Amino acid sequence: MRRTATRPGPRAGIAVLTLALGLTGCQAQSSIIPAHEPDPLVVIETASFAESEIVGHIYANALSRSGWRVAPRPQSGTQDEVMDSVVAGDATFTLGFTGELLRRYDRGADDTASEDVYTAMMAALPEGVTAADPAPAEDAPVYVVTRHTSETRGLRTMSDLAGRCGELTLGARQEALADRELATSVGAGYECGFGNRVPMGSDPRAVFEALRDGEIGVGLVQSADPILAPDDMVPLVDDDEVILAQQLVPVFRKGSLSEEQLEMVNRISGELTTDDVRELLLGVEFGTATPVGMANYWLDQHDY
Repeated sequence: MRRTATRPGPRAGIAVLTLALGLTGCQAQSSIIPAHEPDPLVVIETASFAESEIVGHIYANALSRSGWRVAPRPQSGTQDEVMDSVVAGDATFTLGFTGELLRRYDRGADDTASEDVYTAMMAALPEGVTAADPAPAEDAPVYVVTRHTSETRGLRTMSDLAGRCGELTLGARQEALADRELATSVGAGYECGFGNRVPMGSDPRAVFEALRDGEIGVGLVQSADPILAPDDMVPLVDDDEVILAQQLVPVFRKGSLSEEQLEMVNRISGELTTDDVRELLLGVEFGTATPVGMANYWLDQHDY
């Protein structure tokens, strides 16, 4: 699974929100502090897609507002490359996704539920690296149907699809259709094998239009796709947690955060939701705000 740096999808009201934002950034400083070195520079390196960049600025700017020195390095490469940078000690802090990190460092792991994935991920992280609390915010595959289909077929959860997927056509990005682990998990966990699978291109809006037109019965998108909030769409709840959890999680060098800094990082993690991420992405993709501006907007709204 890979996320793109920009995904179109303006929504009514976002223009008012983003035009009100100040677009100036702030250099954040942090916390990854060897006891013998007072307030060293903390390098927060994030991957080259908008979601990671915005959320990275949230953590960086919160630490900076509290007086710690931080050097953000946004758009620094792939998710694997920024993780390698932290492992090597070239950066001190980055963001990852719990499921991706687990599969990268423990290829034999078969956990999928959020708590199990986080616990196994913590055990699998390389020596010298640890993680803060995961956020409720998640960027995982999610199956959606129209509200009409949900009501007429009684579909609210993935379990409601059991034994019925053969009657339905699935539409999704090509890379999502090619995700064999996802297909196997859903097939085994929910007795769900779709009768037909149609690639829809990279824009999730195409999936929704195909659902509305009746060209497909079920769509597959990402939970953090910024346009995943139309009133006529119903995301199906993964009630048995068979889809690999992908919660946002801060990752950093062991011993690098003071108790106060870690407390702040965990507080942010506890408040950052998937709905927040969608809204922040909309602000950037609508073109009226920068990632730094949207990060500062979120911090202001949450009293940091």
